[in-house]
Amino acid sequence: MQPFYASSEINRHGDYRNNEDLLKKIMQDKNTKYIPVHNGKNFFRKIDENIDAIKFDSELLNNFYPNGINDPIFLGVANNTHYVGFELNSENPKTKNWIVENDIIIDDLRKYGPSLNDIDASFLALTNGMNYWHKTHKFCGSCGHENYSIEGGFVRVCSNQNCGKSHFPRTDPAIITLISFKDKVLLGRSHRFPEGMYSTLAGFVEPGESLEQALEREVFEEVGIKVKNIKYFHSQPWPFPASLMLGFFAEAEDPEMKIDYSEIEDAHWFSIEELKSLNHPSINGSFKLPRVDSIARRLVDTWMNNFN
Repeated sequence: MQPFYASSEINRHGDYRNNEDLLKKIMQDKNTKYIPVHNGKNFFRKIDENIDAIKFDSELLNNFYPNGINDPIFLGVANNTHYVGFELNSENPKTKNWIVENDIIIDDLRKYGPSLNDIDASFLALTNGMNYWHKTHKFCGSCGHENYSIEGGFVRVCSNQNCGKSHFPRTDPAIITLISFKDKVLLGRSHRFPEGMYSTLAGFVEPGESLEQALEREVFEEVGIKVKNIKYFHSQPWPFPASLMLGFFAEAEDPEMKIDYSEIEDAHWFSIEELKSLNHPSINGSFKLPRVDSIARRLVDTWMNNFN
């Protein structure tokens, strides 16, 4: 099973990005689909009991933007259809009327991602990540002049001719690991988590670290445990706003914890029965496992399936 937000059906066609004439044709093609995003949130519509991702056709786009959109992002091709991402100004009166009249939902992709088809979820996630990069790189970090977009939105170039530096999208690598000891696994919770949710331990990789070193450091910092037998699982893009999650399994040398409460809020060892029942003697009430679109949940589910 491939991870969420990384559909293998999408061809990004990086070879198109230097072809300005081709990109113009794509923008003029009436069959091109446009993925809107606004401040890191996506647009959805509820049809009966199902959630559908909003995709503009050229007619709707031209109605809102008769002079074209700023900084379009060529996302790629799926099912012989070109996709382009863009920032939708939801404060425009025409846009606001459209949102109200069509009962448009503007919300976090993570809320609806598992309900979408794989291609739509992946394109929405890619639009989120790229749009965040555009918004946070409007100006050159070297000289402060304004940047402009080229190569289908995947390069921003400084407008200062004496600088002219090219800027490229960056992804922050983060390790995420499920620690086991015999027949139990370790889950913790951050104060940022939804109420009652316990998840695998995670943290960003620092400059000069290998992934394994980052894993060892993060686990020891958070719960005071040393690990062994580190095994890579797989990766998952997590553009909320700009991460790549690198999943691992590892074993604790000793189960005794020393929790750093400035790092995390709580942590416990969980048996497979406690994971299935969502009850733990040290937790008041039931708890929740990570969301189903996350690599954290896949780590837990994989361990449970393999343990059985």
